[in-house]
Amino acid sequence: MRHLDGSKSRFIFHLLLASVLAPVTFAQGTNNVRAVRISHVEGTVQLLDDKGVVFDQAHVNMPVTQGMHIKTGDDGRVEIQFEDGSVARATPNSAINFTQLQRASDGNTITRLQPVTGLTYYEFNNRGGTYGVQFGPYKVATTKDTIFRVNISQNPVKLAVMRGSVHVETGDENGVEVAKNQTVTLDTTDASRHEVAQSVAPDTGDLWNADRDKTVGQIGARATMARSLTGSPNDPAWNDLDYYGNWYSMPGYGMGWMPAGVGAGWDPFASGYWGYYPSYGYTWISNNPWGWMPYHCGAWNYFNSGPGWMWFPGNCGYGAYGNGWYPTAAVWNVPRKYTCPKRPGSPVRGPEPRLPNERLIPVNRDPGKFQYRTVGGEKPVATHFKFEGKTLQPIETSVQPRTTGPLGESFRIASGSAMPPITHSGAMPAQGGHGPSLSPGALPMANQPRSTLTSGMPRSTLAAPPHFSAPPSYHTAPSSSGAMMGGSSAHYSSAPSMSSGARSSSAPSSAPSFSGASASSGAAASGGGGAHVH
Repeated sequence: MRHLDGSKSRFIFHLLLASVLAPVTFAQGTNNVRAVRISHVEGTVQLLDDKGVVFDQAHVNMPVTQGMHIKTGDDGRVEIQFEDGSVARATPNSAINFTQLQRASDGNTITRLQPVTGLTYYEFNNRGGTYGVQFGPYKVATTKDTIFRVNISQNPVKLAVMRGSVHVETGDENGVEVAKNQTVTLDTTDASRHEVAQSVAPDTGDLWNADRDKTVGQIGARATMARSLTGSPNDPAWNDLDYYGNWYSMPGYGMGWMPAGVGAGWDPFASGYWGYYPSYGYTWISNNPWGWMPYHCGAWNYFNSGPGWMWFPGNCGYGAYGNGWYPTAAVWNVPRKYTCPKRPGSPVRGPEPRLPNERLIPVNRDPGKFQYRTVGGEKPVATHFKFEGKTLQPIETSVQPRTTGPLGESFRIASGSAMPPITHSGAMPAQGGHGPSLSPGALPMANQPRSTLTSGMPRSTLAAPPHFSAPPSYHTAPSSSGAMMGGSSAHYSSAPSMSSGARSSSAPSSAPSFSGASASSGAAASGGGGAHVH
């Protein structure tokens, strides 16, 4: 642990970052560096791969990667959320294979799912990607804004469309089109045998599916403009942040977020798991209901006076080669005598865990100490605090979609903001579209400034959308020796300086060097009077 005088004018920080992503096999024009989120779990739900059970019990905010399978028990239900707000859901005694989770060189996603057994639901809006479902000899392609279910408990299979339409490839040359309020019966032993009925009969999971739609709609009913200049404004994980917390425009930092209703001593890493994924190593799985985006991109910072812990987005959801999701987020500054949960370096018993307790390692430092808003409940009163002599208040919600839920209108349409299309050349451009590119397997947060106008995405040439103040610019803080999870060292960009003076209008041209400290020493830093968190 290194202690520094908290009275010094320069901003002292430690940066904690994930180890280098494991090597990934790239196909021509696509890559597999993509993870989608388990957003809801009830009862017994297992996450498996081709070798068997990966996690005997799935948890909210667990990533799902290509080739994984989800299986529910007698009492199990699960929801998987995709980057554009689409969802897949499985009812009791059901299973889904995630056969293809890829990102094309233009940034669009490619998603192919395979229901194996039971009753499953799919709500696809096809924003920024394509979706398909395959079972037996049949391939199902969807149009925009489509809701359908597949009951594969027995043969023949029944596919019912509640919204939009689907095209099913069958033994016939032209296949079959299934429109809204139609059900097609498909024989899995003979692709030429199918029959379309002009009705949709109720099924056992319909009420639960509708309830989940209502809940997702409530969470996304009101939004701020904080996400408007990110690379993924339609990602439902932003809705969680608007619902469970508040955004503040922090001088020198840009838009920062903190959960509502938490006070001094709150710890963003108090409760969760380290889960082992072969492609990424150990990834952080948060127990917080909003705990997806803030733990897989951007950076956390502890302010010794003012808000305490706050998260700043950066490199979230943008990039042709997997940039936009990482096993852990960065951490800049921490309270005095605080230690971040140590990321396990490697499994105890070889290249992969052999025992269940090596695959999922719990972290429970303050279980149940802080309670978050419940869905449908009142939002805690927003915190007002002083920072650099100013009283900061949260950004008001200003976006109210006409339709909400998984198939609600996009954030861009609901907000009235018209952003230029994002194009990808296979590498992450630096600010202004220039600078070094990130090669596959590169450290995720390299050369990234901390604001919603980051180098991890192209700057918009348009005026800021209504009700949104563009984050102020900043200048680089002096470098400091820091510790990183996993004990690796690399070059990183530093956090903005707290000191007064002129602020540059652009990001640092090069990142200062940070040497990795021993992993066993943790990640403690002097917070200059911050609260002690154990």
